[in-house]
Amino acid sequence: MTATHGPDRAPPPDRTTYRVTYRALGEVREDEVTVVPGYSQESDIPRILAARLADRLAARLAARPARPATRPARHPPGQQPEVVVLDLREI
Repeated sequence: MTATHGPDRAPPPDRTTYRVTYRALGEVREDEVTVVPGYSQESDIPRILAARLADRLAARLAARPARPATRPARHPPGQQPEVVVLDLREI
């Protein structure tokens, strides 16, 4: 099936991409986040980053062999980590 781009179709919405410096899980990190009007906004960026981190952590834990817990996890399974945005720059 081929997508059609005729005169009756609206162009895709404008997108804004940000380089974000943030703190999560005791570390300072950087990532890029694209915000699409009508779907997301600047205030959603911490939630978007937290969801990404939770997915990455779950994938890492699933790939690791099981081992006995000798210390409490820095991030409880099934919960999104807390993200604190330190710097936000439009790119």
